[in-house]
Amino acid sequence: MFSFMVFIGIISLVMIPFLTLIFIVPKLSNKNHRDTYPFYALLPGFFILIAAACLKEERTILPSKACGVVQFYKTYSIKHDHFERIAILFEGSQYNRHLRFDKKMQRKNKGDDVCFEYLDKFEHPDLAESKILKWIDE
Repeated sequence: MFSFMVFIGIISLVMIPFLTLIFIVPKLSNKNHRDTYPFYALLPGFFILIAAACLKEERTILPSKACGVVQFYKTYSIKHDHFERIAILFEGSQYNRHLRFDKKMQRKNKGDDVCFEYLDKFEHPDLAESKILKWIDE
């Protein structure tokens, strides 16, 4: 809904003043009205964009907790940025999940059972990828 309102707001910011310049301004007899009317035509677009900004709901992302077995670490490099992902076999799953891993966190050994808090991209589609936040000692 937010993106639709922003799209309509931007379209109305462009189209309404353009249409007023073509159809309404030539018919006005008062010079003051002819000069100011296109600026007043910007108001509906601004009001739609302000309404979209006010109605946008902020979603709080709560971390999930899970346990699993560390499979391996892998380092990736994109342009000049290097980052690391950890592959974990979650309990009750038969597939590895690759989670972003911060270099500042303590590394666990391959085969260790670990519990952790993480941000899950499957629960929160706004996230680009899943990321481990911290290890939980249980």
